[in-house]
Amino acid sequence: MKRIGIIGWPVEHSLSPVMHNAAFAALGLSDWHYERLPTPKEELVTRIENLIKEGFVGANVTVPHKQAVMPLLNNITLAARGIGAVNTIVIEEGRTEGYNTDSPGFMLDLAAQGVEVAGKRVLVLGAGGSAHAVVLGLANGGAHVTVVARRDNTAWELRNAVRRGVSKQLEIEVQSLSALPKIAPTVEAIVNTTPVGMWPNVDESLWPDEVPIPSGVVIYDLIYRPMQTKFMRQAEAAGARAIGGLGMLVYQGAAAFELWTGQQAPADVMRAAALEALK
Repeated sequence: MKRIGIIGWPVEHSLSPVMHNAAFAALGLSDWHYERLPTPKEELVTRIENLIKEGFVGANVTVPHKQAVMPLLNNITLAARGIGAVNTIVIEEGRTEGYNTDSPGFMLDLAAQGVEVAGKRVLVLGAGGSAHAVVLGLANGGAHVTVVARRDNTAWELRNAVRRGVSKQLEIEVQSLSALPKIAPTVEAIVNTTPVGMWPNVDESLWPDEVPIPSGVVIYDLIYRPMQTKFMRQAEAAGARAIGGLGMLVYQGAAAFELWTGQQAPADVMRAAALEALK
C-alpha cells in the first residue's frame, strides 16, 4: 500500500482525500490510498518522523503547518522557499522534500479560465501563506502586482520574501487598505487570498461596499466553500467576472498527484469528486 496523507489541524473539512482517491481509482492505482492525518501543533515533529517510519510516499500540508513544517524537511525547492510555505511533501528513500503547488495550481486555473496576466495590473488582497503563492505566480507571469493587507508590515514582509526567493526582479508594490478607492480603478484583476467570506461567515467581504468594483475586471476568490462568496456577488453586481477557488484547489492537487505518482493527474475526475463532496 502506497500511503499519502494530509497533515493539518483540523482536516475533517478537507476535500483532498476524495479528490485523490477518485484520481487513484480512475487510473487503476488500487494500491494507493490518501488519508486524513489530524495533527495539532505539538505533534508535528512526531508526525513527520512517523511518515517515514510508516512508509508513506508523500503528504499534503495545510493550516496551520505550512510554515512550521519547513525546518523539519531534508530539502525545500527554491519556489517553496520564495513562497515561505510548503504544501506538498515527497518522500523517497527516507528523505523528505518540500514543494509548494499552490502557486502553479493558481496559475493553471487562471490559464484554464482564459485569464492572461502578463503586463496586467493585479490587486492582491491579503498577505498570508496563500497570498505568497499567488503573488509569486502572478509576478513570475509578468503581472504588475499590488498587495493590500490589513496590516502593512505583513504586506512588506510578503514582498521581500517573494523577491528573495527568485533570481529576477519582480513588479510588486505595497499599499494600505485605505488606498483601495485610488487603486481599484487602475487594476484589471483582483484576487482575494483572505478567508473573509468563507463558510460559515458567508455574509462577510473584505471589499468595502462604498468602493466600486470596475465592471471590466476579473475577480478571483480563493475560497471555494461557499462556491459563490459575497465578494463574488459584489463583483457580478458591478458587471465584473467572478471566479471561485475550486479550480485552484483541483490544480494544486493535480500538481501534487503528479509529483507523487509520476503520472498525469485526471483533473476532471478530481474536480467532479470535489463538486460532489461540496453538495
